[in-house]
Formats: sequence, structure tokens, C-alpha cells
Amino acid sequence: MPSILVVNPKGGCGKTTIATSIACHYANRQIPTVLIDRDPQKSAADWHASRPANCAVIELITLNTEEEFQADITDTVVIQDMPAGWQPNADSRLFRADKTSQLLIPILPSPVDIKAGLRFLMQLYRSGLLDKNVRAGMIANRTRAHLRFHQELMDFLQRVQIPLIGTLRDSQNYIRAMENGISIFDLPTRHVQKDLQQWQEIIEWLEPGPKT
Repeated sequence: MPSILVVNPKGGCGKTTIATSIACHYANRQIPTVLIDRDPQKSAADWHASRPANCAVIELITLNTEEEFQADITDTVVIQDMPAGWQPNADSRLFRADKTSQLLIPILPSPVDIKAGLRFLMQLYRSGLLDKNVRAGMIANRTRAHLRFHQELMDFLQRVQIPLIGTLRDSQNYIRAMENGISIFDLPTRHVQKDLQQWQEIIEWLEPGPKT
């Protein structure tokens, strides 16, 4: 199964929330799931430490930014929460030639985040990673459709070569879930229906079916 890296050189864009949400999605489907926390702040590790015992099992591993993960992961989903400041590099040991890697790039609707996102995408294009067995998708995160910079972010994402694979609203559901070591995939569906609907497009991109 693919390795999923949640990346953005700018901190505070929601990488950990997205990484833990994806981990819960797969774990709830009884798929072996490993969450690797490579961020020195260890936010994913803190989240995992508060996870209730009756929730689906997620294995947590803490590693340095470029430290190799040595394991047979053929039937395991691996989600990596990358640190702020990570730079794309085609020679990185994080990427294996025999395994598809997927980069998820969350970006917030603010001028600072859009500029940081543009610089990162330019580095990603130049790195050569996208010429390898690597797919990349953008996520518009913590959006509020009525605010000015929401549309500016949407306009920016429509101009870049990497596809926009999902738009997630600014919701207190994510904050409440993170505080308790869970995700929206662990909450009662009736409380998070809108959020789950927004995730559907992202899940479909992560799990492309056979083309007909």
C-alpha cells in the first residue's frame, strides 16, 4: 500500500490534523496503520498518547526527518507527519523505488500561506520527485467560503500544476477531536456529516480505483 506524507514547510497549516485523520480512516477499516511523527514538536505523538483504548489501533513511531523506516509495509498504510521546513529531495531515503508515495500538501487561505505554498511548489517541481513514483495533491484547509482569501486561495490552486484534491472547512469538530486523541472518523456520523462529505474526494484520490 502507498506511503502518505503530509508536507508543507510552513508550520500551523494543519498537517498533524490531516495525518491523524487519515490514520483513523484506515484504522477504522481494520487496515494495519502506522503513523510516523517526524516533527520535533511531536504533536502526533501527543495526540496518540491521549487516544482512547477502545478506538481502532494505530501504531505510532517517532523518527527524525530523514531517518529510514525499516519494516515490511506491503499490507500496511504508512502516514508520515512531516516537520515544518522539510525540503523535497529526489534522493531522500523517505521514498522507495518499489512503492508509490503520495504527498498531501495542505495550505491555508492567507497571503503568507499562499506565498509559502508557491515557494514550496517551485522547490517540488525542481526536485525531480514528481518524475519518480510520487503523486502530489493539494488540500485547501480551514476554509471559510465567505472570506476574501478563500477565493484568492482557490484561484491560486487552480493555476498550479498539482491538482486540488479536497477542500476542508474551518470546523470545531477537528479541534475537539484532536484534544481527545480521535478524529472526525471516530465521531458519530450525524455530528460530522459535512466534514465526512468533504473528505470523500481526498479518500478517492488516495485510493484510485481501476480505470474503465
